[in-house]
Amino acid sequence: MSEPPDTQTARAPRIRAGDDAAWSGILRQIIDLSAEEHNLRAMLRRVAELVLDATAADACFVHVVEHDSAEVVLMGASPAEFEPVVGSVRLPIGEGIAGWVAQRGCPALVEDKWNDPRYRYIPALRGEEFSSLVSVPLVGPHGVVGALNVHARRPRHFDLKDMEALSSVANLLAGIVENGVLYDRLLHREAELERFAARTIELQELDRRRIAADIHDGISQRLVSAWYHLKAAQSAPDTTTSRAEMEAVDGLLSDALDEARRAIVGLHPAVLDDLGLTAAITSVSASLGTDLAIDLDLAELELASHVEASLFRIVQEALQNVVKHASASRVAISLAAGAEGVKLAISDDGRGFDPDSARAATSYGLSGIHERARVLGASFELCSRSGDGTTLLICLPPAGESSNSRPDHRPTPAGSP
Repeated sequence: MSEPPDTQTARAPRIRAGDDAAWSGILRQIIDLSAEEHNLRAMLRRVAELVLDATAADACFVHVVEHDSAEVVLMGASPAEFEPVVGSVRLPIGEGIAGWVAQRGCPALVEDKWNDPRYRYIPALRGEEFSSLVSVPLVGPHGVVGALNVHARRPRHFDLKDMEALSSVANLLAGIVENGVLYDRLLHREAELERFAARTIELQELDRRRIAADIHDGISQRLVSAWYHLKAAQSAPDTTTSRAEMEAVDGLLSDALDEARRAIVGLHPAVLDDLGLTAAITSVSASLGTDLAIDLDLAELELASHVEASLFRIVQEALQNVVKHASASRVAISLAAGAEGVKLAISDDGRGFDPDSARAATSYGLSGIHERARVLGASFELCSRSGDGTTLLICLPPAGESSNSRPDHRPTPAGSP
């Protein structure tokens, strides 16, 4: 690639690295800015502007390390024409100049990036317009948190003194970035908690409606029928008719009692508290009251009570979907623990379905399973095909680990239509 022409845009006079007073002024401005501006992106944009003016360079990019994805993400840029791509430009740690600096924690002075094997061209940043750059790491108390890249159109625009001066800026900026990332994470966590609280209330109301419907359609109907049979027995002209009516009452009350027991188990099975998750899954499987064959392979695990409750609800909801929609004859449920964490698998031999169509449809059951898995930090995997059954896999990573790097498909439990 040919070298870009030497066309320097008009800027304020360049502050040379030896001008300590001028660079101290830049540092004071950054400190003042951090006290006034709490939006990380806005603050980094202003820092990039200050650095660009100080160095008389042509572009400044502030990349922030995202540890969950092992990437550096562009979070601040100047000139303003690069603002639309802020947040979307990503580099794996170790790739490109910014990724290399973030990985090693040492600066890089690149006199001609086209001859530097570390350089990676990114169209959105219009790298063809710039020839030289200097990149310095943002090193905070807990390690490297980012990289500050300054680009110039002409080759050899920067020298070692520039790199030293920019390192002072980077050292100050590192703590500000680290605090800004924590602040943004706190805001995100608060928003997540608000959404979770709203969703929890919604799910509670859905559970109440489901329980009310079960009581109305099951227990209350049988009790009403029993009441009519009792009235008929009281007014029966002969003993034979009265005895037949009382037998009908006996059957209806027995059915109503079974319905009440199932409703109680559905609310919160006592066996979950008394004997644990394995016994609770066994109990709910036996209480379905259908011809569905259920194969259980359940390990005895000691889990936190909220984890057991969530996994139990996932099994319960999945089984209800199988019974209602799958037309299956057999279901297999397995629960095991290993190096990768706790795995819960539910498979049926039913009619299957198109997962994409099911995800597009609104289903509170699917949303409930998704919310429970997400709150646990578990991954959700689904395999289903029309006519070939459905398999659902929940994988809960070991305590202290995150499942963010695992695939998180939209929820569609076994047997969903």
